[in-house]
Formats: sequence, structure tokens, C-alpha cells
Amino acid sequence: MLVPLTTRSALSPDFERLRAACDRLGFLGCYAYSVPTPTGRVAARMFAPSIGVAEDIANANSTACLAAHLAGQGISDIAVDMGDSLGSPSTITATAQLDAPGLRVLLGGAADVTRSIRMP
Repeated sequence: MLVPLTTRSALSPDFERLRAACDRLGFLGCYAYSVPTPTGRVAARMFAPSIGVAEDIANANSTACLAAHLAGQGISDIAVDMGDSLGSPSTITATAQLDAPGLRVLLGGAADVTRSIRMP
């Protein structure tokens, strides 16, 4: 579920109400995003409380859905800032292009590696 919000500061949900709403509607979660700036900059947060994910640091799947949605409004290039509230900022870029088979969304991104963990 894509949830547009008018400002970046509005991206702070009531987690209990959000989970109740997702469970009631049968959704895994929601992707809340701010209105894009004229340059296509967006802030977003992905919540999936119904599957035990309080918040995702960076979510490419939902960003691709947002890019396809915004392409219908004439916005073809976006840069989505995520993870700030968790102390792990990231930026996912998306470009929507119309070609012969239909709409194509190209994704990219940037992130800083702040630590590495070796798994056994």
C-alpha cells in the first residue's frame, strides 16, 4: 500500500494502529512517502508489522512501485531517502521509462557500509 504524505515530518506512524490496520485489511505493511520535490527527491519509510518487520532500512520493491505510480503523474526520475530514522541512511534511485513492452523501472542506490558481520 502506497501512502502519500505531504511532508517528511509526517512519516512517523502510530505503530500499534498501523499493525491493526494492516491486519484488518490483509496487507503486509505500507510504504509511506513524502510528496516529491521538483527534482524528484522523496523521503520514505517502509513498515511491514504484520510479518514482523517494524521498519525496512531500504526497500527497492516498494520504491519501484512508487516510481511506476509517479510515472503516471509525469515524474520519471526519483531519489528516495530511507533509513534515516534507524540511523542507517540510504538512497534508492528509480527511473521509469515507457518502451515497447510497457513501463520499465530501473533501480539503483547508494549506501555506506558501517559494519560487517561474519556468519558461521
